[in-house]
Amino acid sequence: MSDHTAAPAPTALAEVISRVTDVPAGQLTGDTRFDALGHWNSFAALRLLTAVEEHYGIKLDLRTYLGTETVGGLAGLIGAAPGGQRR
Repeated sequence: MSDHTAAPAPTALAEVISRVTDVPAGQLTGDTRFDALGHWNSFAALRLLTAVEEHYGIKLDLRTYLGTETVGGLAGLIGAAPGGQRR
């Protein structure tokens, strides 16, 4: 995980990530790297992509998503996605 001084991840996104990874939402920050979440692989990445797209009502570019390494990076992709619901 990243250092303890990093800002917490956005609550809704942290909850989505927590459901997919079983990492408590309160432990996630914007600097948390996906590869540090344990058992992170391509299957987990696709499960998270599906959960994020369903939760926010958006469609993310697969290549861009797979190149995203942190929770904060994913939050940025979600914020930049056209349409959808921001929860």
